[in-house]
Amino acid sequence: MLRAVIFDLDDTLIADQATARASVRTAAALLPDVEPERVVEVVLATADAAWYSGPYADLALELGISPREGLWSHFVGCHPRLDGLAAWAPTYRADTWRTALVTLGVEDGVLATAMADAYEAAQRTGHPLLDGADDVVRRAAAHYRVGLLTNGPGDIQRIKAEGTGLTPLFSAFVVSGEVGVGKPSPEVFELVLGALDVGPDEAVMVGDNWDRDVRGALASGMAAVWIAGGRPVPDPDPGVPAATSIAEVTGLLEHRGASEPTPSG
Repeated sequence: MLRAVIFDLDDTLIADQATARASVRTAAALLPDVEPERVVEVVLATADAAWYSGPYADLALELGISPREGLWSHFVGCHPRLDGLAAWAPTYRADTWRTALVTLGVEDGVLATAMADAYEAAQRTGHPLLDGADDVVRRAAAHYRVGLLTNGPGDIQRIKAEGTGLTPLFSAFVVSGEVGVGKPSPEVFELVLGALDVGPDEAVMVGDNWDRDVRGALASGMAAVWIAGGRPVPDPDPGVPAATSIAEVTGLLEHRGASEPTPSG
């Protein structure tokens, strides 16, 4: 019997990668003589290179913390495992913006700081819900216990979630940066299941990342729904329903759900 629906956040309920690119474009307005898309590509490539060659690359991969998140998170309230990353992050941010400007032919430390600040300010204005996400979560919450399981630093994941207006609907909210373990580890799935007081056979995970959301859920004994976005299923016939977008998830949950769902609470 289906009793709980657990949602991923980034690029499942909200536009994460697209918003980050838009925020870099906002910063690029401070560099009017360079084509904005060129700035976006250089900044993001520079961030990737610095993040994944840095001293905390393995930890960031384990907890699913991306370079674009490192550009604006202050890691407030994070698990002690992230203390070193939190201390290194300001250096990472400063080096990323300064190196990106040099690549673009500009050596200006003051401008690099201004662009870093502009990016962070733009990120903090909010991440829009994807079409259909509001309706899907509200319909799920009317019939099941609803949880949010997301990788990333706790401070910014909570900012993103609160901007959706949906947080009162979540009976459980588990963030990798706060608990020190991330998807696809079975441990983090156990944490959200425990918070919802359901067993793995009573829950379904909804997410866009095949390895972290789908494989992680399946390894934990849960069912999953994949937000494919037109991508082919990576594994042959895994028995996982694929939705083109979050808007299609309600129908898949109704097909998956029991005849007598348990209300949230």
